[in-house]
Amino acid sequence: MPRLRNLTRISGSEPRGSRKESFTLFVMPHAGGSATGYLPLVSAFPEDWRILAAELPGRGATAGQQPCATVEEAASRLLPVVLGEGPGPYAVLGHSMGALVAYELTRELELRGRPPTLLAVSASPAPHLAGRSGRFHGPTSDEQLREFLREAGGTPQEAFEEPELMKYLVDILRMDLTMMSRYDRGVEKVSRTPIAAYFGEFDTLAGRDVILPWSMYSERSVTFRSWPAGHFYPFEHPLTFAAQLAHDVDAAAEKPSSARTARG
Repeated sequence: MPRLRNLTRISGSEPRGSRKESFTLFVMPHAGGSATGYLPLVSAFPEDWRILAAELPGRGATAGQQPCATVEEAASRLLPVVLGEGPGPYAVLGHSMGALVAYELTRELELRGRPPTLLAVSASPAPHLAGRSGRFHGPTSDEQLREFLREAGGTPQEAFEEPELMKYLVDILRMDLTMMSRYDRGVEKVSRTPIAAYFGEFDTLAGRDVILPWSMYSERSVTFRSWPAGHFYPFEHPLTFAAQLAHDVDAAAEKPSSARTARG
């Protein structure tokens, strides 16, 4: 069973502020990543937000569990865990592979009458492009996967100098990229939740051309925002990234319009 790691608690700060109920942000990590990798972003978010990051089976705190075979399975196994967190207001953020998990999870939550205020998708091709683009899968050897990690950025240089750690990261990355390569989703059914799509302008894995088609995936609004950085731009621009997400959450909560809009 996947776990939700309370990053707010791990970082030593609990939600506080004027909201009657603290707002929850569910974070779906990238391929090869784990929940605690998002700890550096916690302090950038509003003080009254609770940050819960998913730990998919097969890594970190769930290292001994059977990994998910598909993105849809990951979302299905996360569903009861997220629903178990109670009825308060929340948003879902997914980065890279996590954006696809977040999208599938959001659709399941909508079917159960518990949609998020906002679905934020980051550094990921639109669903119908993700499994076919070849940008996120294909490498198979350890050396190819190490080069993939170097190209994507976000992995400290020290990790490449530790053989056991690098082997661990490569194995998780291979598992996740295999899961993404099996993903095949068309635009037959779209979300009823507003979407905010974010990307780095210099991202060679998920650039503007594969991000903009997210405009087709919501019956509500779809907005776009970019940063002058690569694939892991949120860690290079944490304050503006968190501020933009908070702004988009508030905008989605205040404007329950059914009109579909997109801005570049």
